[in-house]
Amino acid sequence: MKKELDLNKTVAELVEEFPEFQQAMAEIGFKEITNPMVLNVMGRVMTVPKGVAIKGMKLEDVVRELEARGFTIKQDEAAAAHACSSCGTHEAQPHVHGEGGCGCTHAAATAGAVDGEATERAAVLKGFLQRLSAGESLETVRKDFIKGFASVSAEEISAAEQQLIEGGTPIHEVQKLCDVHSALFHGHIGGTAPAADAAPEVQDLPDGHPLTVLNLENKGLSELLDRLKTALEANDVSGLSRGLGELHAIYSHYGKKESLLMTLLYRYGVTGPSGVMWGVDDEIKAELRALMKSFGDGISGEEERYSAFFQRIRDMIYKEEKILFPLTLRFFSEEDWLMIYRDMPEFGIAFIKDAPKWAAGDAYVAEAEAKERKMIASGKVRLSTGEIGCKELEAILNLLPVDITYIDKDEMLRFFSNPGQVFARPRIALGSKVYNCHPANIVPIIEQLVADFKAKKRDRMEIYRYIKGKPVGVRYLAIYDENGEYTGAVELVEDFSEALAQFGEKK
Repeated sequence: MKKELDLNKTVAELVEEFPEFQQAMAEIGFKEITNPMVLNVMGRVMTVPKGVAIKGMKLEDVVRELEARGFTIKQDEAAAAHACSSCGTHEAQPHVHGEGGCGCTHAAATAGAVDGEATERAAVLKGFLQRLSAGESLETVRKDFIKGFASVSAEEISAAEQQLIEGGTPIHEVQKLCDVHSALFHGHIGGTAPAADAAPEVQDLPDGHPLTVLNLENKGLSELLDRLKTALEANDVSGLSRGLGELHAIYSHYGKKESLLMTLLYRYGVTGPSGVMWGVDDEIKAELRALMKSFGDGISGEEERYSAFFQRIRDMIYKEEKILFPLTLRFFSEEDWLMIYRDMPEFGIAFIKDAPKWAAGDAYVAEAEAKERKMIASGKVRLSTGEIGCKELEAILNLLPVDITYIDKDEMLRFFSNPGQVFARPRIALGSKVYNCHPANIVPIIEQLVADFKAKKRDRMEIYRYIKGKPVGVRYLAIYDENGEYTGAVELVEDFSEALAQFGEKK
């Protein structure tokens, strides 16, 4: 097969066409191409000539190396006639190289603009954040944002957000950009965002695929927001109350997105978009709780607050459809999607009556469950106080009125039993760092707790509060071996509703 490279295509497109091109470019000097985040985000906008110009290399040298590895280069004759031998730029007019190297205008522009995608763009975004923090109006910053970023894709800004976070900018600061750049992607300033249609790559997926289900939920959510907007404008308090009640299903939708998609993206090294979006989700849920709590006081004078809240949810729908979902398709394997499909029922469905079935997913689930039954049927666990079959042990764990989660000494999630289902526990999270299973604002608390366990400053933490209207106890216990070495921690979660009811009857 002839391996002909079209240098007008992006690096990511060339890797998809010729997988061996990735290793070839890494050997030539483009080691960044082996980083999945770089390939799937920056690789979608970068071409070989642009990359060569940024690195200060000569295109003819790179071409020679590629040809030595069995590739041929496709270039249209007109462009090739004016190709700069140093930078590969195709210019309408010949140009001259000075002593300092290539002096072509395109090379200078390319080096500045494309390199800015990695450094300057992040600096500019940070400047927007500083202006917002200094009290400048959101509308003014939006206008300047659109002027400077009108041709920038959502993925590029997500990459810049990730760079900001890796550079030390707190995630809660980067979250402020969400409200700024949503205006750009919606093509509006201050108006109502259009409905977010699924990205083309999502539309092509089979019925029942996890992303098609999430897309259907977004459509149902959009329809609910339309009804809420109508009720608000008509001062229909009863309709608004019903709609806010229905909006609680957003916990299910966001739960699937956060625990199944974002947690797995972390494993692939994509932390920026996930961390920022998760934080905004939490703000939306907090505002929903606040609005429900204050609803009895009436909505007079709160119209703008409700409108802004509904708009923020619409903005999140848009970000899911145009940024998050396409991004997951570029990273997740078919096996990942099958595992996600198996986990989705744990979170329930939202804003739709029934979720369509995915034939491939159902076949995978049936096969996986059969293998697991066979595996535990003959397995046994020998302990200091006796022996028990794996099948019987699992049955006992499922009878206990407590959800158990074990995290090993390296903070990896290794095991859970979940009969009470106070919190959904997806199988796909097994093997992930525990920090990647929680929003950014919770991570410092977990880090401190683990550090205290390891230093033996404390060996437990207990929290008792109402969760989803139920009295719930959450206990974190440190585990030490016979030598006193830390070996991990266990989380015990219990719904005390039935126990409290029994005490109430027997005063």
